[in-house]
Amino acid sequence: MQPVLPSFLLSLDQQRPRGKCSDWAAPRGAAARVPARCPGVRGAAARPERAGRYCPFELPGAPIDNIEVSGSGVLVAGGSCLYELRPELRPRRRVVPAAAGQGCGEPPGVRSNLLLPYEEAGGKGVLLAGWTQKDGTCEVWERPAYRQRFNRSEVVSCLPDGSTAGVVFQLAGAWYLAVAATYSASDPKKRLGCEPSQSDETTVITVRSMDNLESKEELGIIKRKQEPLHFVDALQWGDHLFFPYYTLKARLGNSMEPPSMAVLHQLHPSEGGLTLKGHVYLDCGCRSLIVSSSLVRQGERGWWVGVFNHSHSAKAWNATAVCIFEMEEMKEQACVIDKGLCLISDSQEAQSIKKLPTLIHSGLVAVYGTVVLNQIVLFLGTDDGQLLKAILNEDMESNCPEVLYEIKEETSIFPKLRLDPLDNNYIYLSSANKVRRIPVANCSRYVSEQECLSAKDPYCGWCSLNRRYFLYFRLRYKSNALLVSVHFDWLGAIHKVLTSCVIKIVKPVEIFYENVVLKNSSCFCNLTALVITDNGMFYYYMYLMLIHCPLLPRRTEDQYRPNDIHSIEPLWISTLGKSEITVKGENFTRASGIKLILTGITGCKPDIIKVRNVLNDTQMTFALPPTRKEAKSICIQANGKKCSPPMTLHYVSLPSCLGITPNTSWISGGRKITTIGRNFNVVDSVSRCPGNESEYYYLTPSLSHATEGKVVDMMLKVETTFIPCVKLHYHPDPVFINYQLHTELDPDLELKIYVSLKGCLFCSFCTQNLFSSFLAAFIVTRYKSKELTRKQSQQLELLEYEIRKEIREGFAELQMDELDVVDSFGTVPFLDYKHFALRTFFPESGGFASIFSEDMPQSRDQTSKDESFNMLHALICNKNFLVTLIHTLEKQKNFSVKDRCLFASFLTIALQTKLVYLTHILEVLTKDLMEQSSNVQPKLLLRRTESVVEKLLTNWMSVCLSGFLRETIGEPFYLLVTTLNQRINKGPVDAITCKALYTLNEDWLLWQVSEFKTVVLNIIFEKIPENESEDACQTIQVNVLDCDTIGQAKEKSLQAFLNKNGFLYGLQLDEIGLELVSEEQQRELLDIDGSSEVMEDGIRKLNTISHYEISNGATIKVFKKKANTRSDVDYSDEHCHLILPDSEANKDVKGAGHKGKQKFKVKEMYLTKLLSTKVAIHSVVEKLFRSIWSLPNNKAPVAIKYFFDFLDAQAESKKITDPDVVHIWKTNSLPLRFWVNILKNPQFVFDIKKTSHIDGCLSVIAQAFMDAFSLAEQTLGKEAPTNKLLYAKDIPLYKKEVKAYYKAIRDLPPLTTSEVEEFLTQESKKHENEFNEKVALIEICRYIVKYYDEIVSKLERERGFEEVQKQLQQVKALFDEKKKCKWL
Repeated sequence: MQPVLPSFLLSLDQQRPRGKCSDWAAPRGAAARVPARCPGVRGAAARPERAGRYCPFELPGAPIDNIEVSGSGVLVAGGSCLYELRPELRPRRRVVPAAAGQGCGEPPGVRSNLLLPYEEAGGKGVLLAGWTQKDGTCEVWERPAYRQRFNRSEVVSCLPDGSTAGVVFQLAGAWYLAVAATYSASDPKKRLGCEPSQSDETTVITVRSMDNLESKEELGIIKRKQEPLHFVDALQWGDHLFFPYYTLKARLGNSMEPPSMAVLHQLHPSEGGLTLKGHVYLDCGCRSLIVSSSLVRQGERGWWVGVFNHSHSAKAWNATAVCIFEMEEMKEQACVIDKGLCLISDSQEAQSIKKLPTLIHSGLVAVYGTVVLNQIVLFLGTDDGQLLKAILNEDMESNCPEVLYEIKEETSIFPKLRLDPLDNNYIYLSSANKVRRIPVANCSRYVSEQECLSAKDPYCGWCSLNRRYFLYFRLRYKSNALLVSVHFDWLGAIHKVLTSCVIKIVKPVEIFYENVVLKNSSCFCNLTALVITDNGMFYYYMYLMLIHCPLLPRRTEDQYRPNDIHSIEPLWISTLGKSEITVKGENFTRASGIKLILTGITGCKPDIIKVRNVLNDTQMTFALPPTRKEAKSICIQANGKKCSPPMTLHYVSLPSCLGITPNTSWISGGRKITTIGRNFNVVDSVSRCPGNESEYYYLTPSLSHATEGKVVDMMLKVETTFIPCVKLHYHPDPVFINYQLHTELDPDLELKIYVSLKGCLFCSFCTQNLFSSFLAAFIVTRYKSKELTRKQSQQLELLEYEIRKEIREGFAELQMDELDVVDSFGTVPFLDYKHFALRTFFPESGGFASIFSEDMPQSRDQTSKDESFNMLHALICNKNFLVTLIHTLEKQKNFSVKDRCLFASFLTIALQTKLVYLTHILEVLTKDLMEQSSNVQPKLLLRRTESVVEKLLTNWMSVCLSGFLRETIGEPFYLLVTTLNQRINKGPVDAITCKALYTLNEDWLLWQVSEFKTVVLNIIFEKIPENESEDACQTIQVNVLDCDTIGQAKEKSLQAFLNKNGFLYGLQLDEIGLELVSEEQQRELLDIDGSSEVMEDGIRKLNTISHYEISNGATIKVFKKKANTRSDVDYSDEHCHLILPDSEANKDVKGAGHKGKQKFKVKEMYLTKLLSTKVAIHSVVEKLFRSIWSLPNNKAPVAIKYFFDFLDAQAESKKITDPDVVHIWKTNSLPLRFWVNILKNPQFVFDIKKTSHIDGCLSVIAQAFMDAFSLAEQTLGKEAPTNKLLYAKDIPLYKKEVKAYYKAIRDLPPLTTSEVEEFLTQESKKHENEFNEKVALIEICRYIVKYYDEIVSKLERERGFEEVQKQLQQVKALFDEKKKCKWL
């Protein structure tokens, strides 16, 4: 490989601000997106749970089985299901395979062992997925719709611990699958019923056509007669396929056969398919397992990177290693065998390729390699949740790997790491049941040029306009001398020339053989960080390896005789280091120059630590520094001799606590506590008790001067750091005095008899002396038990009485309660057409609604003279162009659903005066949509808003039915909203949560309410200048509740004024105040004042009518507040009204007639309130429903009749005979697309504010409305949702009326074309000059410019668009000119 620094610095020239280290490899136009905070996300990069500034994806209730990336996102399998995610890990689709039955997780145990996405001719996406269910099933899906082509069993392994690896490749225009799998278990007793036939038991690799996945000998079948194999990966390199594997016996340490690479050669099917070229053994320091694999490509060269592991379970510092093998070398070394039936390693003697490890680590489990700027970069996952990044030089030597990310739970990384296919600056990290998106670099951590360049991270670069350089040098031995060859290459002019360089050689130390590479009888060593001094000189730190090289002077073996080291304690410490570890051995007092050498992962600088204290001839101590989490090798060197045999020292993360049992103790302490958590074996002390890795046992300490209920934070001490662990609750000690138990005991606490004896905390007593004490204790405890039973019986009787009372009152209310509906509520406050249309066009885009709401200029001359707008308007009035434009936009991947809805609304406004033409466009697009949906499920047509035409239909219905809505539906709809408000306010309403006793929605039910009563007030309304309709003051009787807040009383007073007079009082709610008028004094009433009740938790309760002791007939005056008076308080979590905090709800009630705790409440006791509310408003709801689905004067609105006839005609032309399909089409186009949107949003039609409670009630009514149009029969049980049960008896009648409504419309005489066009023309004229069409054209033009190349490409492929292309080019040029002049 060539030196990489020159090209790296050249690529930075004049691209980045001076003096900043940045992620220069980011794609153009990419911006960092920081979403709302995710649960569990904290810290910076390399801190837990900040997965690349994106929320991680969490698989529900199952671990991840497989992960793969495709061009459009991420595929994740687990829990018997497949999930397709967007690149930022937002779910796009969930697919349930046929092998999994009805849903995810069923049947249990189904696991995905193969995911292979690829693209066929024409860009058609295909996914092959293998599952362990049904003898190893493979399913082939077409993406993105995931339509299944076919599935076949016995393709992949069905064994729980079996392996499957496959690769899809193309040969002679056809697609094939080469799959290697563990089809058969070695032990016949462990067969699970999914074993193949005897003839297939030895099959390990097969080649199958993607047309049917059948196994045929002419395509290639590879067999092995010996024990089963475990395949790790499948790779394609040129015309060869590679399968790394090892024997299953190697897991148990019973196999001497090293891991191997099977090499297969692709032939044309007519020449015999796939042949086994042979296999080659892979030697990576005698490690027998392969745990992860990655193929690194660079031009015509390729390397296979594998993570190898020892079969033994002990986690040693050198348990795992990364070795790199050249693809061409493996292909050449694979043994060649005769043609015919190929057998893997039955008798042939395979070649062996031995590589020294590139990296050594204690727990590597995953690897992914890539090439960045001619440098190989390895991403490595560990078994304790770390993601590492290592950068290799041209000699395949690693730097000190950087920790990119750590998982807080320390779960093991999944063996597959994958780069984001759309943005290679992110990598997907899987662990347990989560997938995270992690940045591949953290360049912002480099704060200086020296630090940035010395890191040699190809993802990061430093931009400096006045000094750019690069260097590299080599070391070699010649004639027992060290020669240094330094090379400089200056890139451009510099202000300060570096004239000298210093190579600083640190004292040689022994590094183990696996870090040393021998070439040409020379000794090479790993180099660490570059250091640049202030005076312009630079040098490298080097550590030379003392090995037996021919050109180095030999030493006698006596010089390397190690001291006898027996043990090192402790061998588990935290990342904070350890102030003292003890080394035990022999002859320590006679040694000199004692050092401890601590070596971590390859490439990192070892720590050389001098002895701290030699205690005696057999013990000495060292202080270990803090470092990152990993297992390191530790050895002792003395007298200049060779290091002692290495031992493994584990650096682990700080301990964390997960739970405590029990969590209570006595003040005097001494109770045994068990704490569950992680890494407790590094804790120095908690009450000076030892711990192991996951559990910690200790006795609680005693507290002095403690009070009942004291909570103590228990801390874990690690070195000088105290880590919060758990909270421990202390209770008073139980005491017997005169045989009377006077302390209430926590039920968790054990009863102990305490006798105050000097010098004894809990003492053992002689049975003879204390028999009477125990007998008295037994009698007292027996008496207390009977007393408790009696009290519980009384409480149960009281509870039963309360339940019976509530049920009886609810029944009586259903039979006798009546609602006084206001006959006249004044003028219905309709919105004008412009605001109605904009709220339906842009329900979530307030910005656009405000832009189009601006008044139009009186003259349209300026617009008519603007050539660019006229040309664009003419273009969209070309039907063929507009339809082609919409289809082209919808095929763009980043043209989102939101963009489609906005484009449809802009188009509706731009063609507001050409409704006839817009209707023709709607017809064409609807027909095209039917063509797309007819082959799948026609019943799904128009169900969602995922295309331009679906939103266009919603807008078209809004425009055409606005008159019908205002003239026929408006009054009953407003009556429903008003009646519902009145019913809600008849009972208590919690001012904080808005929950009410009377509601239709169970989620908004106020069931914690206490008893209440009605209070009649005389409200005096003063004469105010804002209200000139009255000449004098008015006194109105207003009914309020004694539990109403002052704010609620004000609302009811203003509503009563409106009901009586038919017009508003003239002041807003926050502009008026209430004043209690009495003979003694006048007092202003406020929700919060100095008399407000303060709860134990510091929460203040809002003042109510009963709080001020206001009785029936009281007089209250309404007055106008002063301008500088503060408005009512903004309620927060520090306030409450009817729903009290838990601590208050269980508080003893003291007062007249009440003793003991507050009344027991059960939510289900109040469900009758839902039914009473439904009964009270039932007539109003039915009046609204029937005004919608009735035909006044036997005549339907023109828009409805026209579109229903259009749907009937399309069904007939497509020969759809199922009447249910047409019924569903009509339901999706009118009730679902228009009426439900209106019913749930009265603020679209009226000038009112919709509360969240009203929204919840209207959702129940809208659900009943849609159930009336549904063809499915409802089967409801006792556990069905209450919103379904409320209208369950009414739905059958409504369904009959709906079917009659549809039939009546169909039986009406068809409309002529002239009638439809006349109606549309009149509607167009009504709304002339309503909207700023120019703004709509500008927004349409933005989309055209954004996708201009794709649109032009589409027009070029179609015929007859030559003139349109010229017009489109002129429009773009004119708008580009306007943009330059900042007119747009």
